[in-house]
Amino acid sequence: MAAAECRVAASATVPAVRQVTSCTVEEPYTLKWKVLNRGPEAERRDMVRGQIVGSTSPNTRVEDSDFKGQHVVECYVVKDGIVVARDRIDVPISNNRARPAGPS
Repeated sequence: MAAAECRVAASATVPAVRQVTSCTVEEPYTLKWKVLNRGPEAERRDMVRGQIVGSTSPNTRVEDSDFKGQHVVECYVVKDGIVVARDRIDVPISNNRARPAGPS
């Protein structure tokens, strides 16, 4: 049996859209997201974050990009209370504009 996989991509728009582009897990499942703000600005504002949150719409997490930094987004596919797949993407932001770093 092959390992379950999930792939996430980020838009270069503001607000930034993180979306699952493929998932081999059979539905139903739940998506959970962790957004880590990194860098001096996140530390100065005490906004490093890291809480695990739900989707804002099916297969999607939308957030405003408030400041520059090397941010990270992780997506967890949860089925029957167990994380069965996950993906992580780097989201570098400069001048309050998200720039997707490409596939992980």
